[in-house]
Amino acid sequence: MNRLQTFLGFAAKAGALVAGAAAVEAGIKKRQIKLVICAADLSPKTIKNFNLLCSKNRIAFYCYGAISELGRWIGNPGRGVIGITSQRFADEIGSLFNDGGEHH
Repeated sequence: MNRLQTFLGFAAKAGALVAGAAAVEAGIKKRQIKLVICAADLSPKTIKNFNLLCSKNRIAFYCYGAISELGRWIGNPGRGVIGITSQRFADEIGSLFNDGGEHH
């Protein structure tokens, strides 16, 4: 999903994303996060917790790729949870998942 990689890179450069479980969770609680992507190789418990947190807060949630891949795309290795803070980027990235059937 090359366009996802591109949009995540743009969002990172624009300062429109936060990375890491703790930072994303804090952003959700502050109502700053518009969309969350969790790496598919995170622990099932972590994925479930973020899915529930997003569902409760009406935030789009997607599970995609590997920790190594997502971290490399945003220039922050080892990050398996990404939160998008810009509604514009969230809409664009969400449409990639919805159009491409990547939502898990």
